Amino acid sequence: MNPHTVEQPRPAPLPRTIVTGASSGIGRALALHLASLGVPVVALGRDAVRLQSLAAQHQLIHAWPADLARIGEIDALAQQIVARFPDLGVLIHNAGIQHDLRMDDTGYGSADIQQEVDVNLVAPIAFTRALLPHLQGRRQACVVNVTSALAHAPKRTAAVYSATKAGLRLFTQALRVQLRGSSVRVVDAVMPLVDTPMTQGRGRGKLPAEQAAQALVAGLLAGRAEIHIGKARWVPALQRWAPGLLARMLQNA
Repeated sequence: MNPHTVEQPRPAPLPRTIVTGASSGIGRALALHLASLGVPVVALGRDAVRLQSLAAQHQLIHAWPADLARIGEIDALAQQIVARFPDLGVLIHNAGIQHDLRMDDTGYGSADIQQEVDVNLVAPIAFTRALLPHLQGRRQACVVNVTSALAHAPKRTAAVYSATKAGLRLFTQALRVQLRGSSVRVVDAVMPLVDTPMTQGRGRGKLPAEQAAQALVAGLLAGRAEIHIGKARWVPALQRWAPGLLARMLQNA
């Protein structure tokens, strides 16, 4: 190599990407991994302090504090992001809440249910709708919905969470049908039990968040529409051949 030749930076494998729930867990790992690959990231989350700490770790990460439970503000949020970052091309819906308890547990009320449904299901649908005109105007774009093995069979102490993930999975499939033939790809990333603050103190054999993030991005770059990560890769086969076994396995996940 000529010592005076200036090496040109490699093009980013993906356009600028929104990652929701980037304050911690899988979202944080996703933001860092994408940035390490040269992908500019808009990191959304409720915790401004954690987001600023995340953004300080890589110059390609832009912190954007936002509470997606405020459904009525999502249209304005989308407009602001597109105005600031017109090169936006990928939307990863990762933010999620899981109340790990029974429906009849004392202290679990309607407000908790509303928050869980809004963050896990309504916000991804509303945010996708708000950004869709922009994404459809791109040569290539992608919407990634992070679901769960619990979208296939419910957990005993996470009825609402399981229902929202099942709803998000079906929305993903419906959106894929609607956008067939367009420039927008729709992806379902199915997670197993991942080691995050949300799962702290429960479960065994949890997948590290960094490995989950790397697997999601690898599947996205490979062009897959369904990305089953870690132990979730066994879900399709179990659902087809041993649905009762899958249900028993996930009841106490």
